Amino acid sequence: MQPVWQDIRYSIRLLLKNRAVTLVALVALALGIGANTAIFSVINAVVLKPLPYRDSEKLIIIWEKLKQVDEVELAPDDYAADVERSKSFAQIAASERANFNLTGNDEPMRLEGQRATANLFETLGSTPLLGRTFTNEEDRANARVAVLSYKLWKSRFGGESGIVGREIALDGVNYTVIGVMPAEFLYPAPINNRQPGEIWTPRSLATERARNSHNLLTIARLNPGVTWTQARVEFDNIASQRAEESSRSDGHPVNLIPLQAQVGRQQRTALYVLAGAAGFVLLIACANVGSLLLALAVGRRREIAVRLALGAARGRIVRQLLTESLMLSLLGGSIGLLLAVWLTEAIRTLAAGQIPRAESIAVDGWVLGFTMLVSVVTGVIFGLAPALQASRSDLNAALKDGTRGTTAGAGHRVRGALVVTEVALSLVLLAGAGLMIKSFWQLQQVNPGFDPQSLLRIEVALPESKYPESRERAVFFQQTLDKISALPGVSGAAVINSPPLSGRRNISVFPIEGRPEAKGIADAVLADFREISPNYFKMMGIPLLGGRAFTDSDEQNAPKVAIVSKAFSTRYAQGEDLIGRRVRIEDDWHTVVGTVSDVRQSGLDEEAAPHIYIPYLQYSPERAGVLVRTTGDPLSMVGAVRTAIQNVDHDQPIYNISTMAGMISTAVAPRRLNLVLLGSFALVALVLAAVGIYGVMANLVTQRTGEIGLRMALGAQPRDVLRLFVARGLRLALLGVAVGLGASFALARLMATLLYGVSASDPITFAAITVLLLSVALLACFIPARRASKVDPMVALRYE
Repeated sequence: MQPVWQDIRYSIRLLLKNRAVTLVALVALALGIGANTAIFSVINAVVLKPLPYRDSEKLIIIWEKLKQVDEVELAPDDYAADVERSKSFAQIAASERANFNLTGNDEPMRLEGQRATANLFETLGSTPLLGRTFTNEEDRANARVAVLSYKLWKSRFGGESGIVGREIALDGVNYTVIGVMPAEFLYPAPINNRQPGEIWTPRSLATERARNSHNLLTIARLNPGVTWTQARVEFDNIASQRAEESSRSDGHPVNLIPLQAQVGRQQRTALYVLAGAAGFVLLIACANVGSLLLALAVGRRREIAVRLALGAARGRIVRQLLTESLMLSLLGGSIGLLLAVWLTEAIRTLAAGQIPRAESIAVDGWVLGFTMLVSVVTGVIFGLAPALQASRSDLNAALKDGTRGTTAGAGHRVRGALVVTEVALSLVLLAGAGLMIKSFWQLQQVNPGFDPQSLLRIEVALPESKYPESRERAVFFQQTLDKISALPGVSGAAVINSPPLSGRRNISVFPIEGRPEAKGIADAVLADFREISPNYFKMMGIPLLGGRAFTDSDEQNAPKVAIVSKAFSTRYAQGEDLIGRRVRIEDDWHTVVGTVSDVRQSGLDEEAAPHIYIPYLQYSPERAGVLVRTTGDPLSMVGAVRTAIQNVDHDQPIYNISTMAGMISTAVAPRRLNLVLLGSFALVALVLAAVGIYGVMANLVTQRTGEIGLRMALGAQPRDVLRLFVARGLRLALLGVAVGLGASFALARLMATLLYGVSASDPITFAAITVLLLSVALLACFIPARRASKVDPMVALRYE
């Protein structure tokens, strides 16, 4: 142990002696290790951390495949067939979304709920904190019992220990609370970014055999000894059997995915790209520090040569130098860990609502272990080359001259290679960031199809027990719009069953009169179905392209009418004007009276889908968005709008409160997060590359001071010296750019799914990034070259 402590003490003295080099190295390492630690904390929380269920690795989610969609919830009859025939699973459970209005003595509130089979909790391996879960009898009878989430129990009921057995009103019907789940039970979150459940009620599937309603989120637990691959083979056979026994031609093949792998699937490509970017930053930092240590090693050639001449083994020299690099990397890792704590907090704030399990992003034991490992590996990577280079010194040359010789020349070659590597890696990161910037700019230019300014969005859901008929719902919405429109500061209000950018789709088949019946779904007239108030298009600023808008006279007893979107006409008109033609909506024929511009429903990065609109006075929805145009801050009107709605029905809650401008911001938030992180890494890489180039050129100027003085004494002009050193630095930069361009074109294809409106090999972006990087490299070369051009020949020769 004594030699080790000697190495450590000597390393500390050396680092303190070379404070400037130590400071630059620590900053570079802290940035590289901190960035990697922060990104690993995200990947650990989203991808690696086990789900809060017993033996969660044995849980499988079962989807059906319909046409081009690989993840469709099961229909009840398919779920029943899977339960009856499967031998691979110990349990199969299902649930469906079923939100509720909770009323009572407090403010009414909307709950994110699930109707679940009795074995859902057992399948997941979760037990209640209080009370119990459903029995099979309650399942079959659709009993009016409920299990609460921990959050709802605490926030709404104050954590009452006597909550079990208490009755609560859901959609105007009394339910008995039988249990409370623990805090970590958030099902169906975080599957596909779903919201955490707040309440669960029984869902009987004993007699239901519906084929067309794909609404069951199905979870299964593998039997002991059965693998996921075996289960997938079995379910392929079950799907084939179902196809043979039914009249369907497709058979609805299944898609089995481990539940752990399902979490964050949409974000994984972006996370892996960011992890790669952080890794590049660390490699650039290693190259920077390695270059600094090589420069120090050249200055210590005489010291090392003396030690070797006195009998020190080369392995001992290598160990000493590696100890120095490890001390440096561990110190850098410690500072990087502090930086990662701050970065992790910032990412958690930015990622809230954009990444599943974002709230659990933190620096925990696994992240600490990762940081330690990265620090040690980093120390070995950047310390090994200088250590080996220094230990191979030519003793005779080193003892005669401690500053020049073959080792110094070899050191410069290695440092030049490190600079090329830094520039190449920086170009890859800058190219990725440039593509993301252009993609984000393109997305910002997309017209959502409506005017989002000063527009408030709230949603209401009318319980079937209280509003069973369409006419009753229409009366509620009409009275609500009248009261809201009369509020000071409101210039208009409208209703639609699913607001733009909400992501909710209601796709159905709408045959056009006179056209042959579709033979299959591929030939069918498919569109998003929307129910709206008459003034919806005018209030939203959606242009009417032809025909007329709805009026108050388009009520339930009037002739049935519809309006189609431009995308609907483009796809299905077949060269004729659809105005005046009829389309079938459910069992009624509706005459098309107008065409309107397209609106983005799922996001700005998705093409506008065909839409068909009908007046809500003819068929009123149970769930709808109320959109309010204000003359001031939309959010300041929330209280007044809530009061207006509760003046119509005092038990009616409102939820999903936001502005439409905020919804647009939310729609682009994942891309903004990726851009901020990747852009930050690219900026750090650019700075580190500039520092690396500057360091190499400055060290070269220092070591060639005598040569510069001799050149100038023999008649060389300052501009010749300036040109000499700038040319040398630019050669390294150009070589790095050449290598980086090849790598960038290859790696940019991995980012294709993260881009919108821009090619992964966009020539303008790559040209701009190349010019930027070369400009920075030129500046980094020019500063030490200018210093070289001002060398006094007499001083330089006297120094030599």
